[in-house]
Amino acid sequence: MPRRRPAAAASAGFTERVWPNSAEVLPAAFAGSGLTVVAFRPHSVEPSGHGFLYGYEVDTVDEAGTSDTVLTFIDTDVSTADATSVLTTDPSTGQQLAVWAYPADPLLPALAGVTYPDRVTESLAALGIVVTSPTLSVAAYRPGKRAVIRLDSAETTVFVKVVRPDRVAPIVAQHEAFRAQGLPVPRVLASRPDGLLVLERVDGVPAGQRVADLADEPRFVRQIVDLGRLVARVHITNRAQSDALDHADWHRGTLSTALPERTPEIHALYGEIERRRSSWTGDALAVIHGDLHLEQLFVDPERPWHVTGLLDIDTAGLGHPARDAAALVAHLVVTGQWHRGNGDEAEARACERLADELSRTWARAAPELADRLAPAVAAQLLAHAGGQATLGTDTGRRKAEQLLGAAAGALGGWPAPAVPGVAHETARDAARDTTVPGGVAGA
Repeated sequence: MPRRRPAAAASAGFTERVWPNSAEVLPAAFAGSGLTVVAFRPHSVEPSGHGFLYGYEVDTVDEAGTSDTVLTFIDTDVSTADATSVLTTDPSTGQQLAVWAYPADPLLPALAGVTYPDRVTESLAALGIVVTSPTLSVAAYRPGKRAVIRLDSAETTVFVKVVRPDRVAPIVAQHEAFRAQGLPVPRVLASRPDGLLVLERVDGVPAGQRVADLADEPRFVRQIVDLGRLVARVHITNRAQSDALDHADWHRGTLSTALPERTPEIHALYGEIERRRSSWTGDALAVIHGDLHLEQLFVDPERPWHVTGLLDIDTAGLGHPARDAAALVAHLVVTGQWHRGNGDEAEARACERLADELSRTWARAAPELADRLAPAVAAQLLAHAGGQATLGTDTGRRKAEQLLGAAAGALGGWPAPAVPGVAHETARDAARDTTVPGGVAGA
């Protein structure tokens, strides 16, 4: 884990009302490990089985005085705890808790074995893949769900994905089904029943790195729409990963608890989303990606409008046809806010223009579903808001309030199918000056 200067412990307020009694639970969990907890900061919170999974960055110091930061999780669902978890009790509530630290994720048993160069070398050799002196970097991590680690060596570059063991066979099958339709997903080079998959590196660079080139390039948006049509033809029958709409009650509750004075507004927004969503009952489901955003799309560096890779399709399955477009548009809005908060107005406007063009093109391609986009985008933005508000920090609260404005703007400013081209002007104006980073947990 990266080392950081010890900081002040998490502030009072929301974390004390909703989060576990971390000031007592975390030091108790580290007792006997040789590490002393110096400070901690809330990192994330999300549903976990029959409870909640709370993430922290925990600053520690060992007996030699060496400091480190350990990504640590407190799970209120102790049913998944294993031998690496510390079982303890919240002294404030008497609730039993399981505490564990990355990479000892109890639901991803293969993770610990691929986070160290010598161990991953042995693991890949057993699968027939030879690497020497590998360099490892974490590309993505969702506790209890998946991790992606990039491996660079003299021989090759591959991506090691770790998932729950029961997901290996379905994911391998989904990659084969997507490739059968000509979609540019990476090949699965090897897999192991304990949750390990080895994927080839796709050509190109993440589209998020070229947003300035893509903002005024209609060929890119047309290709995204065409990719959506191909995805819909993939022969799989499982349901897509649940999203912000599926978890609306959870997001509504956590957001209202974090921002109690904004509760009437939050309930009104979710009420409007549900009112519009109630008319979707006749819509046929189609295969969708399930978690589409710019970092899942790779493009040719010389021809950035040309998509060379589609990643992380383990979320794919049957879902509402509006979901992928909404997820991509919402992510663009949030990413634009992040760029503006960092003082990069040009990148922010590029994200917004791209979101506008995507909404217009999608509305023309599927006019019968175009009115589904606004509530789906608003739900995604509210989920991003919840991810910020539940951190319990002043910065997180400010970001969340700005995203409430963006969600309200999306519901009020998105056009009916007969008036394409206006897109999310209101949402954009409502969310100016925010500093929300792209990729905040939403679904």
